[in-house]
Amino acid sequence: MLRWFAPLLVFAARPELLARVLTLAVAAGVLAFGVWLLSHVALTFDALKNPYIEATYGVVLACFFIGVGTVTWLRVRRMGALPRSHSLLPAAELSPPLPADVVGRRADSIARKWSRGSRGASVRVAAPPITAPLPAPIPAPELAPRDAADVRWTFAVTGPPFSGKTGLIATLRQATAANARDQADVARLFDAGTVEGDANQIASLAVIVGAADGILFVVDQDLRAPELEVIGRLIGTGKPLYVVLNKADQLTAADRDTVLLSIRAKMPKQFAPAHVISVAGSPSPVEREIEDARGTVRVELRRPASDVQALINLVRREFPTAPGRALKFVAA
Repeated sequence: MLRWFAPLLVFAARPELLARVLTLAVAAGVLAFGVWLLSHVALTFDALKNPYIEATYGVVLACFFIGVGTVTWLRVRRMGALPRSHSLLPAAELSPPLPADVVGRRADSIARKWSRGSRGASVRVAAPPITAPLPAPIPAPELAPRDAADVRWTFAVTGPPFSGKTGLIATLRQATAANARDQADVARLFDAGTVEGDANQIASLAVIVGAADGILFVVDQDLRAPELEVIGRLIGTGKPLYVVLNKADQLTAADRDTVLLSIRAKMPKQFAPAHVISVAGSPSPVEREIEDARGTVRVELRRPASDVQALINLVRREFPTAPGRALKFVAA
């Protein structure tokens, strides 16, 4: 008996086909009702035996068929043409959901609120300008020979202070810890230091990341002028750069999307928008109500699971692993 319902599975997989069938069924019902109604009207005037009334009935019936058929055809054609026309629009021509100035003002407001709420106790005194000559570049940390032999890629992790760089490195390691090292392509992560905005420090940072294969620039709010200056210098190295908005769990979905839009708008035109991504490297604990078997409810602090899979997938697309091999992150 179930075989009679098998054709319904086609409609479940293709809802646009179901919409067309329903449109045709409604049109057929309208035509049948119209013919029935006009036929009863014609029977009323048939007793008059007037040829003009018969001709008028034929014209009205023909116009009715033509009108209903034309409307049905245009409707079915529009239902099939709209998805194709929208899919052919290039991404560059799609207008943003909000003007750039509105996005910028909202992102600045979020950044100020974030600074007051979570960084109020960690205000740093501006250091005096450094007049010493440019220091020697700080070399990237080296691995032991037995560990460095199977490292295929190296990624430098940098960004402003308190953005969660160390926690993100630990989370990426943990997320890929189940991948056996002898069956995976290894990517080494090392902390290249924080971004302070000093010219000498930026020059040293550019030298350090020059030895890496990619750069993870970790932030926890919208980009500011010193960070944009550093990003411009890092892009000049020619290494793939990823701007990672960390601590996304502490933002609402609307605020997170606003900050991402603002960051993408501030990047150079040649920068790929997909290289700006949000993660939750080390989510903050949240209160959860737990009910035991006796019905007693207690409140506990529990830490949600981290969310870095989108970043891992992005890195795998840019740095594809060998066939049959996974990606494994290790720390320096």
